[in-house]
Amino acid sequence: MVAQLERMGIVEGGNVRSGYRSAEVNRCAGGSTRSRHLRNNALDFDLTDDTRTEALCEFWRRQGPSLRMGLGFYTPTRIHIDTAGHRTWGTDYRRGTSLCVRSPGRTGAAASGRLPWRPART
Repeated sequence: MVAQLERMGIVEGGNVRSGYRSAEVNRCAGGSTRSRHLRNNALDFDLTDDTRTEALCEFWRRQGPSLRMGLGFYTPTRIHIDTAGHRTWGTDYRRGTSLCVRSPGRTGAAASGRLPWRPART
């Protein structure tokens, strides 16, 4: 999956922020006790900018179900990808704040997905 995203120019392997974590490192990082990083099937990336977000979301919509792709946004340029099931989330770990979810009736910052960001647990 990551190789596909690299070929598409969406992520760069050199921009991996976090991969496998021991339980101790995961606790120190504020990660969930169910973090996919503990099982070595999650990567956090820093994207170079947010211009590829729509392409990333489109990949998640089309390929995500068959790849069991989880896609989380901590900021528009800090993302989490795993293989623990087709789902997405944003700043508050809920689907509704994902940059890949556009709900009818949302306007302004919420509609664009550009919500106030805070550092996130990974």
